[in-house]
Amino acid sequence: MLTGNRFYQWCSDWLQSERPSRRVQLSDFDQLRQELRPCDVLLVDGESRLDERIKTLSTSRWSRVLLYLGRLHDINDPALRAIVTEYQPCESDTQLVLEARLDRGLILQPLTSLELGHVRICRPRGLSHHDRQEVIRYAISRLGLSPAPSWLDILRLLAPWGWLPRRWRLAVFSRLAGQLLRTLSGSAVGSAFAFIQYPILPLVKRTEDGATRLYRRHPRIFFAADFDHSPYFDIIKYPFVDHNDDHRGMRLLPWKGNHGALSSEDEDRPPLRVVDHPTGSD
Repeated sequence: MLTGNRFYQWCSDWLQSERPSRRVQLSDFDQLRQELRPCDVLLVDGESRLDERIKTLSTSRWSRVLLYLGRLHDINDPALRAIVTEYQPCESDTQLVLEARLDRGLILQPLTSLELGHVRICRPRGLSHHDRQEVIRYAISRLGLSPAPSWLDILRLLAPWGWLPRRWRLAVFSRLAGQLLRTLSGSAVGSAFAFIQYPILPLVKRTEDGATRLYRRHPRIFFAADFDHSPYFDIIKYPFVDHNDDHRGMRLLPWKGNHGALSSEDEDRPPLRVVDHPTGSD
């Protein structure tokens, strides 16, 4: 018979296990990894059971929020570099991200763990080098303070949230979520930016004279969609040009646009990058 700890681990593994993807790869990982800068936020469209539940709750296609820390030489403080190598032994040029796991809390992972996923970059505007180092310092300091495993949060994840109307899900979940679920949803990254007083989503109010005022909010929980919709983050996409011959089940129509804009063989053309300010998650 499984003990309580082993059963919790089994539940965590079952929720977090990656299922085979049937989708065409949507991100050009090689171009994306060259574009990244320390403190970029990575939104991941994961396919595990945990990812699907978080997407159901947040009504967004993005499930995970990761913070890109950069390489070891991007971290100025030698003490922080020592902490990083203790948690994640790596080469000096390994690109690292901060990720939340159901069974382990906040951990460090190599960027290559996202190679097969659909990833979007959210880049904070106007962040100075000092501010970036402070965000990284705060994020690394959270590694030793990860929330404890919680059976209550596991049960909340397994609840049939899809039965609730969409407009109620976030409000109810935000009230019920414990520290572990808030960390999983993206609050660990949101707190790192809140540490330097950097806004994610402002609260907009109109005064009696018709003027508009912005207020910095202190939400209980952050989701990937908050970074995706934020006016303070630029969205950077590196679409993957599909050369896969297996298009069964798809209706293919002749392309009438500029083929050269999507050609990866044109060496004189810079890599395709789309920067926009979305009004919704896609």
